[in-house]
Amino acid sequence: MSFKKGHDELTLEVTVLSADSLKNPSSFLLPRRLRPFVTLSTTSSAHHHQPLYRTRVDEVGDRNPTWHDTIRVPVGASFLRVAGTGGGRLEDEEEEEDNAAVHVTVLSKCLVGGPTRLGFCRIRPSDVLDGLWPPAMQRRLSYALRSCSHGGRGHGVVHVAVRLLGPLVNLPAPPAPPPRAKAPPQNGWGRVAVGIPVAAPSAAFRVAEWGRKGGGI
Repeated sequence: MSFKKGHDELTLEVTVLSADSLKNPSSFLLPRRLRPFVTLSTTSSAHHHQPLYRTRVDEVGDRNPTWHDTIRVPVGASFLRVAGTGGGRLEDEEEEEDNAAVHVTVLSKCLVGGPTRLGFCRIRPSDVLDGLWPPAMQRRLSYALRSCSHGGRGHGVVHVAVRLLGPLVNLPAPPAPPPRAKAPPQNGWGRVAVGIPVAAPSAAFRVAEWGRKGGGI
């Protein structure tokens, strides 16, 4: 499957809305005002150091910035292909989704030196093509940020609105994958299937919790 450039290109439209409770990991002793902005990239562009898509810098929002900037990121046919799978091993599916995901990094502009990375997350194909709504319908998602230094849980949450544009997006949504076997009950607090969007009071708002398998998005 191939797509032409321009209007026929398959793209993920991401409106970067806002973020909450950001923290500069390198300034615990001497807090500095944050000047946050967001970059978006595919796996290939991140690995090959190609130009990133980015928002403007919020000079006044500090730890709770607001952007409402809309960016279109080309995603290619792999985004559709990965979202349509569901019968393989869980580890294989997660690796494929990571390779096809759009990477979101929150940074802070610094007056001296380069920007400081505050955290990151990934918009996975299954977050957008979930079988519940048409691909071109906008979804609102929130992601807890992971630490850029050690990959564990970081500080803050980023809010985005996403929809898929281009060829095939008006086709019926792919069927939802078959339910996976439930984990055996454990003592104490119940475990949460992190990283999977869960229902919210509004049908148009979903939350993608931090990580998968108990630690990582």
